[in-house]
Amino acid sequence: MLSWLLALAQASAFPYQSLATPASCTVPAWPREALRYEIEGVTTLEFRIGPDGAVRHAALRASSGWAILDQAALAGLARCRFKPGLEEARDGTVFPLQYAWRLEGPAPLRPVLQPGSCKPAPRIAGYVNLDQRRSAQAGIKLRFLVDADGQARGIVAEPGGFAPPVVRDAIDYLASCRFGIAPGASGERTDTSYGWVLLK
Repeated sequence: MLSWLLALAQASAFPYQSLATPASCTVPAWPREALRYEIEGVTTLEFRIGPDGAVRHAALRASSGWAILDQAALAGLARCRFKPGLEEARDGTVFPLQYAWRLEGPAPLRPVLQPGSCKPAPRIAGYVNLDQRRSAQAGIKLRFLVDADGQARGIVAEPGGFAPPVVRDAIDYLASCRFGIAPGASGERTDTSYGWVLLK
């Protein structure tokens, strides 16, 4: 059975010694929705410390690939507290922080697209299974659950700047497809999957 691990992978430049208390910068809670969809990744942040010890100018340096995880990382960092009046606050030092959202245990067998199962759509070029970061062709990243009939349910689109009708077309296209795990495949199975609907 899978378990969950959120590692606080902090660079050596992180000012541990400047925390208000050892417990004043704890790892954020893994969002329940992210757990249900079994998504993982690494969020890299940067920030400054204010004169009062509060986090200032927190920003995303590198995305995990999932907005829900990045937002949780930023929210967790915002709760950190450092000692007031630090020299680093006066000189504007920028600090790094990295959260590794990882599943423990062997990778689960995820449902993948059954070839030829999708209903053609005018502006859709196809679907790419389990691709965490795709940049070669315009597409909409989706995460979803697969029911017992192999149909995608609970489809969620990652923000990408596409117009709502285009996102709706991508979701409708994915809902027309069928997914499954290869017969005879061994390992722990899951009903979660993700990938990219590619646009023409």
